[in-house]
Amino acid sequence: MAGFSLRGHILGAQNPILENLIIANSETVTVGDAVLMVSGFVEVCDANERIYGIVVGLVTNDGIDLNNPHVDIDGTWTDSSNTYVATADNQTDKKVRAVVCPDPFALWYNDSDDTLTTAMLKQHFSLIDEDQVDGDTNSGTVGEMQLWKLDPDEDGDASKGLFHIVSWQGDSFEPEL
Repeated sequence: MAGFSLRGHILGAQNPILENLIIANSETVTVGDAVLMVSGFVEVCDANERIYGIVVGLVTNDGIDLNNPHVDIDGTWTDSSNTYVATADNQTDKKVRAVVCPDPFALWYNDSDDTLTTAMLKQHFSLIDEDQVDGDTNSGTVGEMQLWKLDPDEDGDASKGLFHIVSWQGDSFEPEL
C-alpha cells in the first residue's frame, strides 16, 4: 500500500490539527500524499523537498467531502483511489481543497520500498515521491522523514514503519545539512 496514514503522535495527541488548503492548478493529489505549500497552494512533494504535511482528505471549498455525490466540482475525482486532479483554474474557481495534517510530531505509517532494520531506527530517510519512503536512503542527519518504529502491524513485513516529518516546511529556518 502506497501512501501515508496517521498511526499516532510522538507527544500523545489524539486529534491533530487539520487545515483545508486550496490545491494548486492542474495538480493531482491523493489522500496519503506528502505535500508542501507553493505560493499559497498545495502541491505534492518530490524527493528532497521539505514537507508541510500529509493529505488526510479532500473537500470542496465549503468543506464537503468529495465522496458526497452532490458536490459541485470541476476536475476529476476518483473515489476508488481517493485522487483528485485539479483543473487549470482551481485556485480561483471551485477551490477544491486538501485536508492537510501539518503536524511534524504525527506518526505516519508507510510501506517503504526496501527492508528496514533495527539499526535504521531514528535514522532519516528521503522520499521516492509524494507517497513512499525510500528505504535505502537512511542517514543520521539527512532526509525528510525519521523512522520511529519498525513493523507497526507486527506482521513480519520489514518494509513497513512509522515515520515522522523531520524536514518540515513549517520550520522558521532551513536546517543545515
